Amino acid sequence: MTSIESIYEIEAALSDLQKYLHSKDRIVSKKAQIKYKQLVDRFFREHVQYVKPEQRNNCLDDVDYFIGLMDSVKECYDMISQCQI
Repeated sequence: MTSIESIYEIEAALSDLQKYLHSKDRIVSKKAQIKYKQLVDRFFREHVQYVKPEQRNNCLDDVDYFIGLMDSVKECYDMISQCQI
């Protein structure tokens, strides 16, 4: 799997997970938060060259920030691939 494919996979998992993050059922919400944290950790582990460690806490606190960061990293990969042509 390429780096950009990994981001798309994380985005798809996050899309499926978002409806559970703020569930009124505390157990469902807690499990969703755990899975969300795993997605954030995976993203930071796999794309360490494009993110700063301090951005992780912002991602854990704000799903929209995380989505924006993933979009920014995808743009970096797009620019790199265009330069290699």
